[in-house]
Amino acid sequence: MRSALVLLLVGAILGTAAAASGEVLAIWIDPEGDDYGDGDYVYPLNESFGEGGEADLLSFAIEKENGNLIFEYKIRNLVDPWGVGNRLTMVCVAIDTEEGGDKELRRNANCLLEAPSEYQIFAAGETVQMIDANSEPVDVEATVETDIEAGTIRITVPIDAIDGAAADWRFTPAVGLQDDYGAGGLGDFRDVKAEPEEWRGGGGHDLAIDPNVYDIIAPKAKRVLVIFGGDEIPQEEILGDYDLETGEMATIPALEIE
Repeated sequence: MRSALVLLLVGAILGTAAAASGEVLAIWIDPEGDDYGDGDYVYPLNESFGEGGEADLLSFAIEKENGNLIFEYKIRNLVDPWGVGNRLTMVCVAIDTEEGGDKELRRNANCLLEAPSEYQIFAAGETVQMIDANSEPVDVEATVETDIEAGTIRITVPIDAIDGAAADWRFTPAVGLQDDYGAGGLGDFRDVKAEPEEWRGGGGHDLAIDPNVYDIIAPKAKRVLVIFGGDEIPQEEILGDYDLETGEMATIPALEIE
């Protein structure tokens, strides 16, 4: 993992660093236009999705301010088709704080976690929820703020709501489309089918085993120049590493702050 200093320098060079009022602990830059899951995901056919981009993660930042952790997602195309706030994009972050934890990313993500989590935070629209390793809601004063024009979603969580030594925490962000089932709540990640439908993405399989995640921070996003070193594992390889025969889901790698 590249150091936070290198990551911030890269962000500054690319002009995509988060506009933060607190201390930026780290920022990871993700390529534009890679919102295609395992390589061929497409958006649902309904006109609300337009030309797509609602699940295209451009950067993920972690900030610290006034006893809170702030997770900021920069999305290529946040939209408000029904005038009720962002209702197409779902973001999440799994937090690994100690040994053990939940090995699966929940809410219909259909992904496993390289770093099993003690906490998972999901946000869509004006709704945010934290769950523990048993998928039980954690009653914290978490908030979410979406800026459609700036293309940012910012989740704020009190640090003292997260147990464990901060130096050991690992984070796994993911972005997909939200399906609130018409109820207007948090909902789940929207299904990706083999063929796109009006309200379902395409490029996956009709079996509930492939990821319903369009974009992640892949290891290759840890660096911009080859001289930084390290392995490059494409997002397509990560999200495409599921087995339809055995039912094994794809595993998403975690990020660390150094």
